[in-house]
Amino acid sequence: MSALRPILKEERQRLECLCRRYRAEIGKLPKGSISEKDRKGRLYAYLAFRDRGKVVFRYLGGVRSAQVAEMREKIQSRRQFELLFKKAQANLKELKRALRE
Repeated sequence: MSALRPILKEERQRLECLCRRYRAEIGKLPKGSISEKDRKGRLYAYLAFRDRGKVVFRYLGGVRSAQVAEMREKIQSRRQFELLFKKAQANLKELKRALRE
């Protein structure tokens, strides 16, 4: 086990760095989801998210606008980073258990 310990410690440092990086990226991206609402026969997009326990809707524009498409990409990117972050945290937890820390 003594030969593995430095390797495991190095892996722990790598995972901690990854978690910090993922958390920073997640913080830059918008949270919530896109909600489409029908107003007078036309579809409009809103960004729905929680702020201090309340659901807030922010107007983005028409469903087919460039701003909405960009926001969809950002939200999808955030979800990917959140999945990667959860996996890295799970691996880190398992590694700490192996190192008995």
